[in-house]
Amino acid sequence: MLHSFAESHIGQRKVNEDSFLIDDDLGLYIVADGVGGMSKGEVASRLVCEATANCVKSGQGLKQAVQSAHQKIVDQIKSDTEKQGMASTIVAVLFKDNSYEVAWVGDSRVYIWDKELKLITRDDSYVELLFENGHIGIEDLDTHPDRNVISQAMGIVRKDIKINYNEGTLENNQVLLLCSDGLYSVAVEKDIIDGLKSDQDIQQLTESLVKKAVEKNGKDNITLLSVISDHDSSDANGVVNPKVFREFDSTTGKVKNYDEQKAGESDNQDVIVYMDPELVDQTKLEDLTPEEKDRLDTAAHQFVNKTESNAKRSSKITPLVLVSILGLIGVLLVFYKISG
Repeated sequence: MLHSFAESHIGQRKVNEDSFLIDDDLGLYIVADGVGGMSKGEVASRLVCEATANCVKSGQGLKQAVQSAHQKIVDQIKSDTEKQGMASTIVAVLFKDNSYEVAWVGDSRVYIWDKELKLITRDDSYVELLFENGHIGIEDLDTHPDRNVISQAMGIVRKDIKINYNEGTLENNQVLLLCSDGLYSVAVEKDIIDGLKSDQDIQQLTESLVKKAVEKNGKDNITLLSVISDHDSSDANGVVNPKVFREFDSTTGKVKNYDEQKAGESDNQDVIVYMDPELVDQTKLEDLTPEEKDRLDTAAHQFVNKTESNAKRSSKITPLVLVSILGLIGVLLVFYKISG
């Protein structure tokens, strides 16, 4: 049997653009974060939750339901000018017994606690793209000035979105934590681990972590939905371990063994799309036109070519210096012979 509890706090915003949904009958749990600064983000996040739940009720699988929900929101935006520009992230978990599917778009997250804290979603974000392409280190993810920039969201009209997916089995006393970035960017992994290690029930855990984020001066909306299982699979061979994107040290809360985790990923990597923070930022996620997409591609190629050029220039510095010195010696020798 599953037990769940959710808590949401407005933070220091004027409007709470986060929404969540708990439907124990469906086994469906959702956290959605209306994109900051966009018109009616709170409407978008609520519609994301409702539309996804309705699609699941109609018999669709989770990934298809999220895609259908996205299309429903796009249709509403096209038919209602007052809804133009709204968008939202989503992270959704659908259970059958204690087996679960995860689908997400954007940078809301799911962690699993199985005596270790593990991240089982990967952010659709600008800094994640930079990191995966080797342009920044893992230590830069939490401090990069563009860390709030997302690369896709539900409701974007002229851009195809990709529904990310994971799956697993939630065994006895394991916990899933669904949260918006307002939670994990303030009550960081060390805080989450300390809370999970304490002797708290699921409601106390959820309330205490949201309170921690508020006390740490969390400015954004803060939402956490926690799900715990008291059931073990009858067939151990049927237990599915989700793909883990990062695992955190239980003492320090820092990412551990990242090189090993990255090396263990499938060779069939997703195609990385470069994003330009001049076009997409946390206050205005552009609904990109074809011309703007071309500008993104151009910016990406210029960035890569500039980086490669700098590397080539650096590698040529020493040879050029030697050639210059030899040339100068040659000129002096010729001058010496002429004057002599």
